[in-house]
Amino acid sequence: MLRKIFLLSVSLFSLCFVSYAQPQGGSVKGKVFDELKDGFPFVNVALFQNGNIRGGATTDFDGVFKISNISAGSYTLEIKFVGYQTYRLEGLIVKGGKLLPLSPIYLKEATELLKEVEIVSYKVPLIDKDGGASGGTVTREDLARMPGRSAGSIASTVGGVQSDANGNITSVRGSRDDATFYYIDGIKVRGSTNLPKSAIEEVSVMTGGVPANFGDATGGIISITTRGASRTYFGGIEVVSSGLL
Repeated sequence: MLRKIFLLSVSLFSLCFVSYAQPQGGSVKGKVFDELKDGFPFVNVALFQNGNIRGGATTDFDGVFKISNISAGSYTLEIKFVGYQTYRLEGLIVKGGKLLPLSPIYLKEATELLKEVEIVSYKVPLIDKDGGASGGTVTREDLARMPGRSAGSIASTVGGVQSDANGNITSVRGSRDDATFYYIDGIKVRGSTNLPKSAIEEVSVMTGGVPANFGDATGGIISITTRGASRTYFGGIEVVSSGLL
């Protein structure tokens, strides 16, 4: 009897730990129309990253689809239906914990002689429709253009965040340095958060309106999402010097 109770307790503890350790995923939502501008039901929608499928959905009777629990990163959205051109949306930027609403998508009838694919490049909107917590998110595309190498120096580019000469966060909206919490892939960490710049997918800084899954913080939340698996090799070389003779 005691053995069963022990095994049950261990199982529940492991389940809670796995649920807590999962990073906060984003979501993509959109609506597909036909040439008559009516909602297109039962259309297959797939989400790809580096050639690997990461999620999928089927539109409902109104042509609406939603793909949830997506890790932060850049994706390609592909929509297919028999007798219609394949629609492909490239460069889709998904942020952790954010809902990304897409513009209306219209499918066109395909010709019998040529299998056509409509390819569209995604444009980042000027206004974040999802809103949510105040702060900002720095994606991998922005990281490549920044001189800073640490997550702290990257987070300091967001309004309300102050850092010292070494890139360490000293204050978020006037709070003390120990009032700021750090998360890596959804796990709270203490001490060093040094990661190679090439291993970071995005850095999200929350200065207010912190979601419930992060708990309460009198300062701010700095959430780091690392890059996932890829079919292609990636990396980088960094050279640091105090001066050249």
